[in-house]
Amino acid sequence: MKKNTAKLTRTVLIDTNILVSGLVFTSGNEHKILQLAEDKVITLLLPEVVLKEARTVLSHRFAGYEVLLDIFIQRTQHLIVPISEFEGEIDLHRESVRDPKDIAVLAATIATKPDFIVTGDKTLRQDMQCSREVTAHTVVCSSSELLKAILRRP
Repeated sequence: MKKNTAKLTRTVLIDTNILVSGLVFTSGNEHKILQLAEDKVITLLLPEVVLKEARTVLSHRFAGYEVLLDIFIQRTQHLIVPISEFEGEIDLHRESVRDPKDIAVLAATIATKPDFIVTGDKTLRQDMQCSREVTAHTVVCSSSELLKAILRRP
């Protein structure tokens, strides 16, 4: 993982929909999560596949917002997770998710063992909550659930 800071806080892996929504819609919970990373309250884990997909979604659906992604990455506390760190988990857990597009997020979660995984995809949350390899180390939650958990802790 490429680090941009030496000090780590609670780690939060986010999927593409959280990243894109947080950049585009500034009044939602997803934006608040990105703000927590910018304020160094949390450390985001950003799998390369999530960054690549986010860039594609932004360029196709929200032209011009790709630059916000670059600015955000420069300003925030994060770790970029190269696919090489979790590609071995992909084949092992391919049957653990109903949507094949979600396997990379599951594999990255298993490999990195973040404190939290946040996704807006209810099906993916359900699949991850059924995985002992995820739940042994990681709280699976929605954006609102993460905010409640983070903001209530001292």
